[in-house]
Amino acid sequence: MKMPAFLLFFTLFASVAHAADAPKSAVDRVKKEGKIVIAIDATYPPMESEGPGGKPVGFDIDFANEVAKRLGVKADFVVMNWDGIFAGLNSKRYDVIISTMNITDERKKQVDFVEYVRMSQLFVGKKGVTVAADKDLAGKVVAVQADTTSAEFVEKAVKAGIKPKEVKQFKLATDVFAAVKAGQAETIVIDEPVGRYYAKQDPTSFTVTGTAMKPEPVGIAFRKDDSDLQKAVQAIVDEMKKDGTMKKLSTTWFGGELGA
Repeated sequence: MKMPAFLLFFTLFASVAHAADAPKSAVDRVKKEGKIVIAIDATYPPMESEGPGGKPVGFDIDFANEVAKRLGVKADFVVMNWDGIFAGLNSKRYDVIISTMNITDERKKQVDFVEYVRMSQLFVGKKGVTVAADKDLAGKVVAVQADTTSAEFVEKAVKAGIKPKEVKQFKLATDVFAAVKAGQAETIVIDEPVGRYYAKQDPTSFTVTGTAMKPEPVGIAFRKDDSDLQKAVQAIVDEMKKDGTMKKLSTTWFGGELGA
């Protein structure tokens, strides 16, 4: 059946109008919506966790809110499990990931990054267990969060010939610490601020015993087709470093700059 001329004209007009209204870029889309949707794994205090009433709190939360403010929008946080966080980004459930994600060559194949801090990896163990270097993992029950650079560190140590008694991988960072506290593991490899946080909160259960890896870059993850949003956020982060905002946030949460 042929479409009447007036209806055809109206349909074409509506299509053109819709195309004209559609955001031309990721930055336009975010500004039109008035928010930037940010994925976090809320099991990683003091970087990101759930505070009173389930409201996200932490260094990354304060950082993300400041980035959003300078972009002229609000930050809208989506809590995700770490093992599904890339899939959610690439299926467009959210705009970016700000969740203490180490920048690695493997991850750069999937997403683009803006570096905002650097942090080391620590060994954290129960009282009486000393792990000062990777060789000390031999014969120990080691706990790590799955799909993290901490897990990769332990895997490389094993490939290099170091033989832990067992390596236990958990979905959540909180489960890693719970395993040590319950006597199911002896040592942890974890990001510096998280390890120091748990050791400070519960010094009878946890102690920092050594540095596993020197400071490495941590970044905001973007879809590869959102390069304009990445560039806009890069300019904001550069500005925050230059005007002292990043140092102020780091001092507030950690008493000094990470990776310094």
